[in-house]
Amino acid sequence: MATHTFTVPAEIWHVIFSFLSSSDLQAASLVNRDLRIMAEPFLYACIKWTWTASQTPPITQFLQFIVQRPEVASFVHELIISGDHFDCEWHDYKYQSQKLQVSEDVTNQLVRYVESIDVPYTKDWIQELHAGSMDAFTALLLSQLPNLNYLHLSENFVRESRWIGMILRSSLCESQNNHISSFAHLREVLVQCPCQGFNIREHTDTKNTESLLPLFYFSSIERLSLSIDNPTTFTWTGRCPPNQSRLTSLDLSMMREGHLGQLLSVTQGLRKLKWFWAYHPEIKDKFVTDIIDLDLIIMDLSHIQETLTDLTIGARASEWPGDLWPSTLYLNGSFNLSGFHALERIKIPIPFMLGFSPTSSMINLEKYLPKSLEWLTITDDLCFQEEWEWEYDKTHLVGAVRSWLQDWRRFTPRLRGFCLSGEVQRLEDWQPEMIDGLKELALEFGVHIQVTGKGITNVFG
Repeated sequence: MATHTFTVPAEIWHVIFSFLSSSDLQAASLVNRDLRIMAEPFLYACIKWTWTASQTPPITQFLQFIVQRPEVASFVHELIISGDHFDCEWHDYKYQSQKLQVSEDVTNQLVRYVESIDVPYTKDWIQELHAGSMDAFTALLLSQLPNLNYLHLSENFVRESRWIGMILRSSLCESQNNHISSFAHLREVLVQCPCQGFNIREHTDTKNTESLLPLFYFSSIERLSLSIDNPTTFTWTGRCPPNQSRLTSLDLSMMREGHLGQLLSVTQGLRKLKWFWAYHPEIKDKFVTDIIDLDLIIMDLSHIQETLTDLTIGARASEWPGDLWPSTLYLNGSFNLSGFHALERIKIPIPFMLGFSPTSSMINLEKYLPKSLEWLTITDDLCFQEEWEWEYDKTHLVGAVRSWLQDWRRFTPRLRGFCLSGEVQRLEDWQPEMIDGLKELALEFGVHIQVTGKGITNVFG
């Protein structure tokens, strides 16, 4: 039977293994050497771990395995390591991450391996390994994955990210003989950082900017989803800014306007941008202010004006614990996208396009939208601001939309639809008269219109 089994072409086994679960692949790899050789590339292609207060990922065991059998590291194409809070208290971030309990024998084995890596910070790195730092162990793992193409690091793994950043910088700046992965195949990275909580700057001044900016230098990167702190001074990792030609999709939060432009200036092939504007009084500085500078945002976006097809902007102002309302926000300028001739889809908070109230002078949708537009979605982000007055409006929002739609074939001839989206509110929180007014517009002008709220959608037209 065994003889017949191994006369089957390897391609057939590859098809079979591609459908097997991890447990089945593990079992197959234990049958004999031939099956192990064929099964292991599938078994280790995607590593998924979770780190919580009660669950520790087997990272040290896997590192030991790589030390003993370096070829296994080349099988890893996806690394997904998750865990989104060791506890859910406001002050969770003021504590250091949990330390790994690693035996001295295992640590010494990994230390000898680190000593073979030619980097100037070996001594400090070894100290962190002895201290049980997950950041240091994760950095060691990343440094040895030459074929990695997808990386997902969630909150618990990036609460402390100094050593991960050091490895990324070394990959770019140190000798090519330092035995660190070049990340030449890395196409997509998702980094979910912890929320910045109450009194954060009383406990830490650490920012992750230096750790994450190196990602923009990897020429193979196509998609990035990052939460990046606002630095005091924006400085690129290398001697010169990156020239990011393959990046087409960027999902960015925390970084504010001004610094946003620094990033977008090196991503001139970007087609899809999702950006989350945020303000927190605890981290107020030169860049993190209570002013939504619309003119500066447009200036930042102008770096990708020729290629951007899909723009999504979200917004939030964090409140102090116990406060009834978030801090007051102020608008500056106007959000004029009329010159973005490739832009097809826009999703944006109502205040960015129309101001915080019906009395705003910004109600000129037709002047601010590009002719290439196919879908416009305006959302209720920032609806808990005291200056928000749209919940009392019954006619002005409909009037602003009417002013545009009554001549939409001239202003936006490719238009396919419009959506009023309740990202925060329920559908019933919108004024019935407003919904009825939008329904009438859909029928009058032959435009597809949606009104949504908390997962419920009304479709007109």
